[in-house]
Amino acid sequence: SGFYFKDYNNFEQLSEAEARAGFSIKAVKSFQNGYTFSGMNVSDTNAKDEEGNTLDNYKEISIKYEKAEENGLSLYAMEAIHAHETDMRSADKTAGINGVQVKYYVDTYKWVPANYETTAEDEANMERDDYFISYGADAVSENQVAYVIWVQDGIRYSILNIHNASAPEELFQMAKEIIEQ
Repeated sequence: SGFYFKDYNNFEQLSEAEARAGFSIKAVKSFQNGYTFSGMNVSDTNAKDEEGNTLDNYKEISIKYEKAEENGLSLYAMEAIHAHETDMRSADKTAGINGVQVKYYVDTYKWVPANYETTAEDEANMERDDYFISYGADAVSENQVAYVIWVQDGIRYSILNIHNASAPEELFQMAKEIIEQ
């Protein structure tokens, strides 16, 4: 998903994004590791059940950060009350930062073409809660995705690197910089 629609191009527009989302968040313009603000948007999520009934409606603020020679990563923030899946599985690592529990996860994604037929190994892997098959790729490939999640003042935050698995220390440090705002 290389396409990223930016509603806001300046970090100073955070208050506008917050007004549109209906909640306030903690955020930084740049992190000590060199990741710097490159865009922000507010998205609407309309969660439905299998019958198409609306289960929930909420907004999420996402902020994209970029760093020279590296893939971008994103900070997502939403009201914690809407985090239904609240990460029931146990984290790969956890850290206590200023009294906030930050959880680190690594997921494996297998990217496959639309006509891909799953193997017995795929089926077994999909039983795991950290393995996903995503259709629509040009060729079969696999990569790991790392993210951290925490809840502070009623807001659920996550920092996600979809391109590769950032080390826990790096993501914990970035979380700390947000938490200490």
